[in-house]
Amino acid sequence: MPGKIILLRHGESEWNQDNLFCGWCDIKLTPKGETQAKDSARLIDDCNCKPDIVFTSKLTRSIQTANLILSELDLLYLDLIKNWRLNERHYGSLQGVNKNQVLQEVGKEKYMFWRRAYNGCPPPIDKDNKFSGLQDYEKRYCNTNEATAEFDVNLTLDDLPKCESLEMVLKRLLVLYKSKIEIELKLNKTVLIVTHGSVVRALVKHLYNISDESISSVNIPNGIPILIELDDNLSPITQDFQYLDPQKAKVEAEKVRQQGFLHSSL
Repeated sequence: MPGKIILLRHGESEWNQDNLFCGWCDIKLTPKGETQAKDSARLIDDCNCKPDIVFTSKLTRSIQTANLILSELDLLYLDLIKNWRLNERHYGSLQGVNKNQVLQEVGKEKYMFWRRAYNGCPPPIDKDNKFSGLQDYEKRYCNTNEATAEFDVNLTLDDLPKCESLEMVLKRLLVLYKSKIEIELKLNKTVLIVTHGSVVRALVKHLYNISDESISSVNIPNGIPILIELDDNLSPITQDFQYLDPQKAKVEAEKVRQQGFLHSSL
């Protein structure tokens, strides 16, 4: 049997708490987010599927979550591979803006298109926008010689997104997934992927063949692991993805769906 995937969105971040579009802005976990990460570790331990290797984005909230999980499981010695292709979707000019404010300014149709449609892409962020992060990008993303990411060794700022749709996220994610993560799965390893909501949506869309239309209704809560068991073709053995705490996931996913609409007249 091939390996397994433990897939989860990071714990609650400070901007999740404040209902802001976060994207590539590097925001830390809240105390609640830290607790969610530790709770995730207990769920992983309870199902007896401890990871053999870990992949995260290059954003702090994802790395913090992974390290807290590994600490709880007494697995801090595991290899942890950080790669920008697991970063959250780049929300362009929406980064740093309150979701309710965006909804009020552009209306429900455009808000939902930008936020949930497979090909919905918000306007690009201007390089002078204080949330563009360009001053940090070169050292964070462009000066890497990691053996695990040889396809990114010559990465330049022009290669990095200024805005993205979910379709664009999936395209850059699959470069890492097919060249690195699938190799570990074929070695019968359990791979922990700690990433972001849009990346989780993109990967389950790919693995479970979710249609472009149906993926718009998939909402991913913070800090609840999904266990994906695979067959010899690296396809899921179940028709739908399963959370390790399905009841809590259902409640929390509904909260994600409602983001921006609470206290709104639309």
